[in-house]
Amino acid sequence: MGGIYTVLRSKAGVTTAELGDQYCMLGPYNEDCVKLEVEVMEPKFSVMKESIEVLRKEGVKVSVIVFQLEVVC
Repeated sequence: MGGIYTVLRSKAGVTTAELGDQYCMLGPYNEDCVKLEVEVMEPKFSVMKESIEVLRKEGVKVSVIVFQLEVVC
């Protein structure tokens, strides 16, 4: 693995520690690359739920995932 995934993975722990639930990343999701490092879930916030539902109705495949990170402060 490399490229953007490596950058996002390296920043996710620190940024999540700083911003908590206010932090969201959008982008392609390749399950084969990250399936051991993420948990698939449904969004907590209604604005996200509504937005995702609109995308899904338009035929866009949307997954909400949470990185399983060890946060180091």
